[in-house]
Amino acid sequence: MTNRIGIILGSGLGRFAEMLTERKTVYSDTDSFHKMKILTGKINSKEIILFAGRRHFYEGYNPGKILEFVDIAEQYGVNLLIISNAAGGLNRNFNVSDLMLITSHLNFINKILPLKRNVVPYTRAISETLSDIAVKNGINLRKGSYCCFSGPNYETKSEIRYVSKFRIDAVGMSTVPEVLYASGKGISTIAISCITNLLSSGNTGVTDHNEVIEAGNKAYENFSKMLISIIENSGKIITN
Repeated sequence: MTNRIGIILGSGLGRFAEMLTERKTVYSDTDSFHKMKILTGKINSKEIILFAGRRHFYEGYNPGKILEFVDIAEQYGVNLLIISNAAGGLNRNFNVSDLMLITSHLNFINKILPLKRNVVPYTRAISETLSDIAVKNGINLRKGSYCCFSGPNYETKSEIRYVSKFRIDAVGMSTVPEVLYASGKGISTIAISCITNLLSSGNTGVTDHNEVIEAGNKAYENFSKMLISIIENSGKIITN
């Protein structure tokens, strides 16, 4: 069976599109806030469909539009979907530009985007496989729990204190609906956060989008190396 792989790129990680050979743009919306694009191509002979500039709930889209990338991936025949995001780090051991494999989540938009129940998207087998890949490539891949807020505001000090009580490692505004929706369709999923800023209830600084983009650029070398290795090992991952 051909392993068709889908990749949803988070903020600051769009450069990965340059890795595609035989690249074709099948959709483009440059007027949208996140400059949406859908591209097809190949990496190491594997067929790839790549999504950049995802839609978010806070932009006013309905659930069908927010989850449309997953529907398109299914139509393309994707059996492994890699979902990435930019996230604020709560874990005090994290550094800016670290990569974190999401192994669990706290979903604050569950009532807004009701999804299929009894889906288990994060498997130990896939987690162990990715850990092995990271070690072989000299990448310090963190693991942790991700909290999804609806946005668009960055987290307040009170919100940071609240989610810290639940041992949340990173927070953002996406990914969980896509992970649950794709898993409900039987698509193997991997979710990776790029830690773009560090959060603390005592912080006095203000996070802005340019900071997120800059951190994504710093993480790009390890991010691209990790994704290429995942693609090379996709057959092993999908069987897990």
